Formats: sequence, C-alpha cells, structure tokens
Amino acid sequence: MNRGGEEIKSAVLFGKYQIIRILGKGRSGTVYLARHLELEELRAIKEVPKSCACYDQFKKEALLLKRLRHPGIPIVYDLEEEEHFSYLIEEFLEGDSFYDLIKQTGHLNQDTVIRYGIQICDLVHYLHSAETIPILYLDLQPRNLLVCHEQVKLLDFDHAGSWTEVNFSQERYGTPGYCAPEQQEDKELGVYTDIYQIGALFHYLLTGHTKEKNDSEQLSKELGYIIHKCLRQDRCERFQSVLEIRQELEELYLKTGKFQQYQSTSLIIAFVGSRPGAGATHLAIGLCAYLNQQYCQCLYEEKNPTNDIRLMAQHLQKETDSYGIYTMFGIPLKPHYGNAVHLMRPCRYPILVQDYGWDWKAAAAAQGLTTLFLVIGGKWWDQKAGAQVVQKLKEAIRTRNVHGTSPDIRIIYNFTLPGIIKEFPGDFDCYRAPEYPNPFKPTEQARSFYEILVGSMGALAKEKRRKTLWESIKTLFYRKKDTKGKTREEAMMRKGL
Repeated sequence: MNRGGEEIKSAVLFGKYQIIRILGKGRSGTVYLARHLELEELRAIKEVPKSCACYDQFKKEALLLKRLRHPGIPIVYDLEEEEHFSYLIEEFLEGDSFYDLIKQTGHLNQDTVIRYGIQICDLVHYLHSAETIPILYLDLQPRNLLVCHEQVKLLDFDHAGSWTEVNFSQERYGTPGYCAPEQQEDKELGVYTDIYQIGALFHYLLTGHTKEKNDSEQLSKELGYIIHKCLRQDRCERFQSVLEIRQELEELYLKTGKFQQYQSTSLIIAFVGSRPGAGATHLAIGLCAYLNQQYCQCLYEEKNPTNDIRLMAQHLQKETDSYGIYTMFGIPLKPHYGNAVHLMRPCRYPILVQDYGWDWKAAAAAQGLTTLFLVIGGKWWDQKAGAQVVQKLKEAIRTRNVHGTSPDIRIIYNFTLPGIIKEFPGDFDCYRAPEYPNPFKPTEQARSFYEILVGSMGALAKEKRRKTLWESIKTLFYRKKDTKGKTREEAMMRKGL
C-alpha cells in the first residue's frame, strides 16, 4: 500500500478488506474506510505504527473495546498485525459529532439535550458497571460523541481504563474546558470525574460554548440545577452516580410532556409530483433540512427509482452506513432499494418524509400517511394535468380506504408567478412554494414557507388521534390564528397565488 499516494484504493488488507479512502489522520495513526469483500459491509480500520509512542495506549484501547458490548459503543470485529503496523477493525459509523451539530446550529434546545443526555448517562453508567472495577472514560467532550440515527455513540477510548489503571498511570489526560479539577491537580480519579465531564458536556450542548464564570443566566432553570451539581469543585458535592443524573433527566422528561412514545409511532409526510420535474424531491429534502434546524429528527426516504440520492452521494464521496442510509449535510437519507432488499432498522425517527417522485399511484397505495403533498408545476400548461392528478389521487385513496382513515391531501404550486392560478382544485388547502436553489440550505423565505406547512398540520394530527406525537413538536411551529382559523401567513401565501 502506498499510504501517501494514489495506490491506496487498490489495496486489500489481509485478503478481505478493500481500502476505499482515508477517513482521518491523528497523532497515533490513520483511519481508513474499507469494504469487507465477502460480506459486502463497510468497516473502519485504524492503523497504528508499532514504532509510535502511543502504540501501547492503542493496544490497551483495542483490548478494552473487545470486552465491551453496548449499542452506543462501536463493535470491534478484529485486531490484526503486520510487521510494522497494528490494525483495529471496527464498525463504520456515519453521523455528526456533537461538535459538528453545535457548529451548524449554535446550540441545542433543552428537550434535545434531555433526550441525548439520557443516552449519554446510559453509556457512562454501562462503563462504570460493566466490570467489577469501574471503567472510567475521562474524556467526555463533543468530538468524542457521535449521533448516528438518533443513537448516541461513544468514540475514541484512548484515555479510558479501569479505576486501577488510570490512578496508577504516570500520565494524566483531559480536554481543556471539560476535564475535572482532580485531573488537573493530580488527585485520585473516580466515577465523580466522569460526572463532572457530563455536566461540562451538557453545558456546551445547551449554550454552544464551554463553561465560563457568570454565564448562569444562559442555562435553563430545569437543566441548570443538574449541570451546576455535576460541576461542583468538591467531588463529594456532585451526584454520587450517573444513575442519579439519569433519574433527574427522566423526571424532567416526564414533566415537559414532550418526546413521550417517540418509539411507538412515526409521523409520515409524503411528497409526490404531478409530473417529472415538478419539484417534489427538492421540497421533501427542504422540509427535512428545516425540521433538522428546528431540532426535530427526521428521515428522508426515497420511494421512487430515480436514483437521485445515490448520485448525490457519489458526487460527495459518501458511503452508506450499516443501515443502508447516507448522511449528507447533516440529514439522514435512505435511497430507494425496492422490496427485495431488507436492511437493519435504525432507531425509530419521530418523523418520516417520503418522496414518491411523480408516481401518484404508489403514493395513493402507501400505508400510514398523515399528510400527502401533491406538487404541481406553476405554469399555465401544468394546470389541466395537475387538476386531473388531484382527482385521480383523491379517488384512488377513497377507494382504498372505504372504512379506514386516509391522508390529508394538500396542494403545493411550485415555480409559480402571482396570478397564474385562476381556480383552486376542490376544497384542498393550497400553497405557493418559494424558489430557492439549495434544498439542504433553505433560505429565510423557504423556512417561513415550511413553518406554515408544518404548523398547519397540527389540527389534522389531533383529528387522527396522534396527539401525543404532535404535542412533542407543535410548540416549534405555533402561529397565532385569525378569526377564520387560518394563519395570517397562510392567508398571505394564498393571496400570493
């Protein structure tokens, strides 16, 4: 393998791992993306020179990871050796670190921090209780935690070790802004050290920066107590176990009434165009991008054979993860696989956005849809064909759901100039979509448009007895109503047509 040149893509390690590209380089070695030739699965391979000063630390990390089994800890498949290098073969994870998420959004809201915080506590508690002697992680910081389909994953176990190992080690580690006082003062480390770092991490997620003096006003009242208790200088005044933190978060979780039964159902919103090029895919991805900016996790599902998602991924040099999902610009996107392919199911997303291209028959036959947006071109020659699709779609759904519930059909006119639409089809709610070039980065006008769309679906969800799920997101999109029950913004959009 020519590690510095072009030959890397043709390298095959140990007769079974085809090297694809370099994922990253660090002080201790290089991480490659590879494909297992027989299993057709992706792997992350960490290569460390035996001459490296960190080699002993790498071996310790590898042996530790092989002992651990938790959904939030990457699976270690093997440890391989060559004359000059050692290799750790791990599960390949695709997602965003908390550092990247905060870089994109500035900070997370309280409800999202609670949701992720419970998972973080579960992970750290597992380490503290997996063996007779607690395993201390000692480097809880945003770059070491990855969000992979709503599952928090803990990475980089360089500094982790049993209580005995870390306290008898001659070296101390820690990331500035997150390490506990005892790490800096060469005092005994313990469970309380990780607890301090949990508080520092929560502070960062909630405010967008590391802890500082005089910033208490930026912390919410509910989480502020938990964070301040974790960050006490005197270790005896902190929470005595991670389970205590988790219990506080659970009580807060129940108190807010949000995110309950997230695992029981998903809200399914579908898009379909009246013809090719109407813009259904653009608007569907744009909705996902908007929801992602509002801290509502959603999954885009390509329900048409256009192959657009794979083409985008190929252009951006992205690979699917073990769930068959790409992550692009922070948005999870599942390409069209067809009925013959069966993949592992990721953690349940509270919102699914399905893109049927221009196959209105498939959209009409879909099960469980809450709302179906039909996208019609806004030019005069689109109107007759669009109106016909509306009626066919309505009739197909009515025929299929004689005794059941059917999705609410709404019309979006795309690429439309004011005054083009002379007559709206039937009694459907109609909207005019603004033009914006990048679906992954909605403009301010586009964000206002999506806010109207999502806000208008609140009443519908209650009628369909999905109140609990809608209660978890409706506060993000609440708008004052006028006397006719429509939002003022919606009325303005109608006038724009």
